[in-house]
Amino acid sequence: MPPNIYEITIPGSGTYRVESDRPLSDAEAYQAAAASAQPRGVTEEIGRKFGIAARGAAPVAAGTAGGFMVGGAPGALAGGLALPLAEVGTQAANVLLPEKYQIPSPTGAVENLLTRLGFPVPETMGERALQAGGSALTSVGGQLGALPQVARTAQTELGRGLATEFAKAPTRQLAAAAPSAAVGQGVGEVTGSPVAGMVAGMGTGAAFGVGARQTTAPTRGELAAQASKSFDAARQAGISFDPQKFSGNMLKIAGDLRQEGYTPTGYPKIEAAIKELTAPTPKDFTELQALRKIIQNSQVSADAAERRLATILKDKFDDYILNAPQSDLVGTNTKTGVAVWKQARDQYNRQMKGEIFERMLEDAQLDVSKFTQSGTENSLAQQLRQLAKNDKKMRLFTKEEQAAIRSAAKGSTTQNMLKFYGRFAPTSSVGGLFAGGATVYEPTIGLPFTAGAITSRYGATKMRESSVQNLADIMRAGRGANIPPNLVPAVTGARGLLTPLNVTEEELRNITGM
Repeated sequence: MPPNIYEITIPGSGTYRVESDRPLSDAEAYQAAAASAQPRGVTEEIGRKFGIAARGAAPVAAGTAGGFMVGGAPGALAGGLALPLAEVGTQAANVLLPEKYQIPSPTGAVENLLTRLGFPVPETMGERALQAGGSALTSVGGQLGALPQVARTAQTELGRGLATEFAKAPTRQLAAAAPSAAVGQGVGEVTGSPVAGMVAGMGTGAAFGVGARQTTAPTRGELAAQASKSFDAARQAGISFDPQKFSGNMLKIAGDLRQEGYTPTGYPKIEAAIKELTAPTPKDFTELQALRKIIQNSQVSADAAERRLATILKDKFDDYILNAPQSDLVGTNTKTGVAVWKQARDQYNRQMKGEIFERMLEDAQLDVSKFTQSGTENSLAQQLRQLAKNDKKMRLFTKEEQAAIRSAAKGSTTQNMLKFYGRFAPTSSVGGLFAGGATVYEPTIGLPFTAGAITSRYGATKMRESSVQNLADIMRAGRGANIPPNLVPAVTGARGLLTPLNVTEEELRNITGM
C-alpha cells in the first residue's frame, strides 16, 4: 500500500515532505514536519528575500526584454504590461462567469513556472507582498524608460497623449510602485477577492500622486501685482471712484448690517472697518486692498457673531467694487481709461474669487479639532457643499466655474473610495475598534489593513485639498475649467491596478493540480 505523502510549508524554515502509512490530519502532518524543521540563518533569510523580489521582477523583465527585441520601445512597453493586463482581464471576466467556466489565472501559471525554475516560493503574506513589490518596481522602471520615446514616435495622437501622461512624475510613480502592489496583495489575500486587492492597490498608488501641481495660473501675489499696475494705469488715465458716492454706498452697507444685528458698541472691529470705508478719501487699488485687509482682520475675531458680520461686510464690499455703476466713477470719458479700468476690475475679481478657496483651506486647519474623526477632509467637503448650495454666492462665478465647484464638492470616484476605506483608520472610536480588533485577532491581517486605511485617509485628505487649491487656480487664471486637471493621481493609481496579485501555495496547487 503506497504511503500517504504530505508537503508542509513552515514559515521561516522551508517546505518538508512527510510520509505516513496512515492518513494524517493537517495538524498531525504539520507536527511531524515541525519536529525536523530548523530555522533559517540570517544570511540564508536575506538571500531568500532577494530571491523572492527577483521572483517578482523576473516575468516583467523577461516580458520587457522580449518586447524590446521584437518591437523596440513600444514592444518593451507592451511586453512589460502583458501579464498584468491579462490578469486584470481574467479577473474581470471571472466576476461575470459562472464558477464552472472560470478562466485560470495567468499569474498562477507563471507562478508554477517560476517555482520549477528554482525561485524561492513565498511562504507568508509578507513575502508575497515583497514579490508583488519587486514586480511592480521592475514594471514601472521599464515603462518609464520606454514611455518618453513612445510619446514622440506613437502613430496616433491618442497614443502619444497617453504615453506623455504616463511619463509624468516619474519619481512619484517609482515611489508608488512597491507600496501599492504590497497593499493590493495584502488586501486581496485578506478579502479573498483579487478585485478588492486591485482597488486597494489603485487607491494606495493614487495617494502618491496627490499634490502634484500642473497649472499656469498666476499666484495670489502675481495677480495682486497685475491688478495694482492696472488700477494705477486707470488712475493715471483719470479714472477712480467718486469719494462721496463710494462713502455713500459704504454707509448703505452699514445700514444693511444693522438688520443683521450689528451695533457699533457690540462689534468694535466692524465699527473700525466701517469708519475707514466711509472716510471721503481717494480710493485707488492700494487703498482698496488696505480696506479689504481691514475687513478680513475682523473675520478672525474670537467672536463668532463678529466673524459672520465681517464675512457679510466683505461680500458686500467685493460686490460693490465689481459691479459699481459707471456713474460712481470719475474720468470715464476716455475709451483707453475705461478699458484699463475693466481689466483692473477683472484682475481684482479673479483675486477675490481665488481667495474664497484659499480661505477654505485656512478654515479647514482651524476645524481639525471640531472634526476629530475626519479632520481636514470633512471640513473642506462641508465648505464646498455649502458654497455649491448657496445660490447668491454661486452667482459670483461663471457657469464653467460653477460646474467645477459642484464637481469638487461631489469628489471623484477614487477620492470617495479612499474616503470610505479611510473611515477604518484608528482615528475614531469605530475605526479604532475595528482596526484594533483585527490586529489583536490576526496581526498579519489587521496591521496591513490598518496601514492601508491610514494611507487611504491621508490620500483622501490630500486629494480634497488639491481639488480646493485647483479651484483657487481656476479662479485666478480666469479661464473657467480650462486649467488641465491633475491626472498624476490617476497615473500613480494605475500602478496598483496593473500589478498582478500573487497566488498562495494552496491556490497554486489548485491551479496546477500539483
